[in-house]
Amino acid sequence: MTVSLKQEYVNVPGGFVCLNIYGANNKSAIPILYIHGGPGGNIESFRPMAERLAADHAVYLYNQLGCDESSHTGEESLWTPERYVEALDGVISAIGAPKIHLIGRSWGAYLAAEHLLGTPKSPAISVTMISPFLSTKRWIDDAKSRVAELGKDCLEMVEQCERDNHFDGRWYKEIIERYNDNFRYRVATVKREGHFATPLKPKTASGMAVYRHMWGPSEFTCRGNLKDIDITDRLHEIKISVLLICGEFDQVRQSTCEYYRSLIPGARIAVIPDASQTSYLEEPNIFYWTLKNFYECF
Repeated sequence: MTVSLKQEYVNVPGGFVCLNIYGANNKSAIPILYIHGGPGGNIESFRPMAERLAADHAVYLYNQLGCDESSHTGEESLWTPERYVEALDGVISAIGAPKIHLIGRSWGAYLAAEHLLGTPKSPAISVTMISPFLSTKRWIDDAKSRVAELGKDCLEMVEQCERDNHFDGRWYKEIIERYNDNFRYRVATVKREGHFATPLKPKTASGMAVYRHMWGPSEFTCRGNLKDIDITDRLHEIKISVLLICGEFDQVRQSTCEYYRSLIPGARIAVIPDASQTSYLEEPNIFYWTLKNFYECF
């Protein structure tokens, strides 16, 4: 089935973003806005799922400012959490829907939460948080516990690199690669027959600059301006429906998602078997029906 794709440009603080709209003619169902991870990531890995969801909904996706070739910005002063939340606010306003479903992955879940906490009259009636980043400390604790699963020597090497502030060595880079293959995008799982064999698009040069400035050299080492993020004490203020999704082998552990669920009134959780942080590619059918069943409540 061919799904229509429409593009619009939206002005945001510091520049503009390109809004990709799948199924723009679907007016009967509540639209969906996907907010990618990172910082510095992109929307490419979610496109197959967006196309599938667009059979019933209009699905909006955008690359955050500085994350693709068309919206490059070299102004580090703009690379702040507050600026990205303002940009999300602008995108939601530009969509102009009276009701909308939000989907935020990792960093995108944080942006969605900040939008909801700062916008009492947001049109969002639900938010799905995939492998959510809501606390830097919990993220790092989970990530390092996953590094330890690769071997005690791996964790010792990471901690030594952090003490030396040296992250360009071969061993550190190899640990990153093994970590990604096990907990971020389990290639062996995705290549099983019947699954989408969609590769992750690497961060662009500008996207990687955003990532290193705001976060750091890897998922398990934070040196940027997100190092003190923690909004767990405010999660109880979220009053709309919340679905938390993590993979069985996710870098965000199930115990962390369970903790977040305990803080958000009425929140639900779904754990995708055989999947990591990219569950919508690794187990697309389970992910799709998990989301579909959630949306049937509206």
